[in-house]
Amino acid sequence: MNPLYNMMMGSSMAPIAASPSPSPVPQMAPMAQQLMNRIGQTGSLLQAMQNPAAFVKQQFPDIPDQIANDPNQILGYLQRTRGISNQQIQQAANMMPYITGR
Repeated sequence: MNPLYNMMMGSSMAPIAASPSPSPVPQMAPMAQQLMNRIGQTGSLLQAMQNPAAFVKQQFPDIPDQIANDPNQILGYLQRTRGISNQQIQQAANMMPYITGR
């Protein structure tokens, strides 16, 4: 008889393997971890797009409620309170092609 068939069918002729001892929880492969990180980032992005004011309040809890829906006022507030220069804003904008139209 075929040994593979015997093992699959549980024939007494098949050797009995010792049950493996429980192993620790395996770590994710780097590619799987990267994928999970990307999925998490995408979820955060989608959540921010659905409720931008809540995202702003989460990232910058000191932003006054009355300006939380006005990007220009938020930017001005962050410049005043965080010392962000126009050059830094331009550098950040240049890193995001969807903002600059590239």
